[in-house]
Amino acid sequence: MSFAADIAKFVERAKGNVDTATRQATVLLAQGVILKSPVDTGRFRANWQFSAASIQRATTTAVDRGGQVTMNRLVAEIQQTGAGGVTYLSNSLPYAVRLENGWSKQAPQGMVKLTVQEFQHYVSQAAKDANK
Repeated sequence: MSFAADIAKFVERAKGNVDTATRQATVLLAQGVILKSPVDTGRFRANWQFSAASIQRATTTAVDRGGQVTMNRLVAEIQQTGAGGVTYLSNSLPYAVRLENGWSKQAPQGMVKLTVQEFQHYVSQAAKDANK
């Protein structure tokens, strides 16, 4: 099935609640990436950034071993967006690409590519939740 067909199916399931379903799917994707992120000090988890304008290149010295502070921040930012635009989830730490490519024994398969493979599940769940 093509990406366009997936989106058309998503819109049909959401039955007009596209903004709500889009935000929910984005939150689920962000959560998947954050929870799959390896943890040492928690700095890598704390550096996940969400943006609707362009890729965030900034980094922070903050740490978030559990990921909840980062998720709360991202959820607040995601709630400000709607369907139809391009959004970005990025981590600009210099070792982010190495971690994605299996550098950590905690995440030998990466985080982003695994979460992207779960995309259809997140979209289906978000569309279902939007109809409740």
